[in-house]
Amino acid sequence: MLQSAVHLLNKKLSFRFRILLLLASVAIIQLLFVGYCFYQALMDTLENQVGARALVLAREIAIDPELVHALATDDKLSVQQYINGLLPLTDADYIVIGDKNEIRITHPNPLKVGMKMVGGDSTRALTKGEHYYTVTEGSMGLAIRGKAPIISVEGEIIGIISVGYLLDQVNSWFMFYLEPVLIGLLLTLFISWVCAWCFSIHIKTQMYGMEPEEIALSLRLQKSVLQAVYEGIIAIDNNACIITVNKTALNILGIANSPEYYKGKPVNEIATPTTFLIANSELGNVSDEVISLNGETLIANRTIIENNQQQSGWVISFRLRNDINMLTTQLSQIQQHSENLRLLCHEHANKLSTIGGFIQIGEYDKAIESITSYNNHQQQFIDYITKTFHCRVIAGLMIGKYSRAQELGLSLEFDDTCHLHNSPGSMPSDELAAILGNLLDNAFEATLKNPQSNKKISLLITDSGSDLVIEVADNGTGIDSAISDSIFIKGATSKEQPGHGIGLYLVHRYVINAGGCIFVDNADPSGAIFSLFIPHKRN
Repeated sequence: MLQSAVHLLNKKLSFRFRILLLLASVAIIQLLFVGYCFYQALMDTLENQVGARALVLAREIAIDPELVHALATDDKLSVQQYINGLLPLTDADYIVIGDKNEIRITHPNPLKVGMKMVGGDSTRALTKGEHYYTVTEGSMGLAIRGKAPIISVEGEIIGIISVGYLLDQVNSWFMFYLEPVLIGLLLTLFISWVCAWCFSIHIKTQMYGMEPEEIALSLRLQKSVLQAVYEGIIAIDNNACIITVNKTALNILGIANSPEYYKGKPVNEIATPTTFLIANSELGNVSDEVISLNGETLIANRTIIENNQQQSGWVISFRLRNDINMLTTQLSQIQQHSENLRLLCHEHANKLSTIGGFIQIGEYDKAIESITSYNNHQQQFIDYITKTFHCRVIAGLMIGKYSRAQELGLSLEFDDTCHLHNSPGSMPSDELAAILGNLLDNAFEATLKNPQSNKKISLLITDSGSDLVIEVADNGTGIDSAISDSIFIKGATSKEQPGHGIGLYLVHRYVINAGGCIFVDNADPSGAIFSLFIPHKRN
């Protein structure tokens, strides 16, 4: 029943109000406990102090020679006059003198003189001669009473003195001391309420105005989305420890354990190298970066996690390079083959038009001669390409680029030492094709821009040594000095049209990931020479 009521109350009250109510309740309970402890401590202190005062006063009066003499001589009138004169000089509520039989000699109420003292707390003083104080109900009410025996000169107990402080008076003193404490407690309670209110606002702000149920739903949704996305995602903090990672990321990296296992662990336990993963805020966000993790070539993005405008970590998303279309569509084998077929179709269409013209005008010998000449030349070129470049992807690319150069009015010349048995083991053939395609395309464009150019582009590819060596030389305008130091940075280009600045960036990333290097020199008399050295096996 109680649990149902609490659940219903939680549903009706907002989280902010529940926090406020909880904190305020805790503050009230604490203040009540502190107040109770203070009350007990103050009451005990007052009782001890008043008791000690009553006892001291009783002992001082009990040894007064005048009182002792009057009581010893049974001079009750002198005893009464002595006490009546002394009482106004003290702060006690009453002073009662009794004889050794507990019969009152003095009392604030004259009618009670001659009666036996009440309370039953005089025995110790009269029989044992002890000094003490008690809290006892007397004839005038509950009081703190100091008791002392009155001893004659001969050492005989001849009476007893009782100095009393009524508890009503003690309570008035208590309230006097308690008043500032109560004011302090109420002020503390008010401050606690204000602090609880401010804290509840802070908690609500930190929770983006959501209720706990909404946060739980959001976390479950986030977890589901994180595991459902096709890309691998790793979130790390500033200490390079994993905040979260999804299954796709672990699958891409070849890790078998569950994502929960790696939470809080260093990121280098699941991925190496970590150069791209661990970065400072000055590097900013990065998109579509070609990287290598655990031997896989990936396209990655890196985004800063900000908390109050301070970097608190990174989110890295990545996919296998073969799954990325945005950067590699231009470089894929399908597009290369499509381009090659387009060029061949265009060239064959021109030849067929010429041969058709010869047939139409009756020059059959010319037509046959043209067919034979073209076929021999084409077959010789294809035979050269297939013998020089054993990798079919590269061979197909060379045929297409050769035809493209002719279409542009350029001459693509192959060095006599060209020879390629296979793609290097450090990179797949499509990456090598992307490298050659980009370098040749850039060489074609640069050469066409130079009106003084000899229209020649030379190409050297050889894998006869310990490295695959590629050299592409053009007769173009050379490297613009404005971008000479940044030609391999993504987006760096001398072209005004958008969408450029990716080709050389990809070339650089592929070569570096394969453990190779690139050198750029000026050609003589003009143009540029790109020299690439790619090891056959990745270190």
